[in-house]
Amino acid sequence: MHLILRNATDNDLPAIVDIYNEQILHGTATFHTDPQTLDERVPWFKGLCAEAYPCIVAEISNEESEEKRTVGWCNLWHFKERAAYDATAEISLYVHKDFRGRNIGEKLLARTLEETRKQGVRFHVYCIAAVTTENTRTTKFWAEQGFELMGTIKEVGRKFGRWLDVAYYQMTL
Repeated sequence: MHLILRNATDNDLPAIVDIYNEQILHGTATFHTDPQTLDERVPWFKGLCAEAYPCIVAEISNEESEEKRTVGWCNLWHFKERAAYDATAEISLYVHKDFRGRNIGEKLLARTLEETRKQGVRFHVYCIAAVTTENTRTTKFWAEQGFELMGTIKEVGRKFGRWLDVAYYQMTL
């Protein structure tokens, strides 16, 4: 199998929705609690494109069968939607559960940051990752990628009947 990193297209949205919904239903990487539909994700994707925020997908291709499958994505978006925050973006990174632990996340992150740096200082001077502290594999991931822990907000979200703390990691681009 061969890994390809590329800009996301409309054709990737069904796989993005499936990967995201798995985390909505079974994980704490997102605080959405209801599965998203394709129709709900289209405006999200159009917004990324309209504002030139990078959205990179990881695609696995089988050279023998020529079958391709989107197995992860990484994107930036507004940290907060007020002008004073324009230099800061929040990063989201999701990998299909069957493909975790294969360095796909690291590659997606590197490519997304590379694309972001190409845009210069127009925006994205700072990049923020918000992670539930119970997700120790992910907190370790962000730290290993050079993101610095800036602080933790205690019991800021409630999912699966329990309160969750969120840690904020930051990288200066």
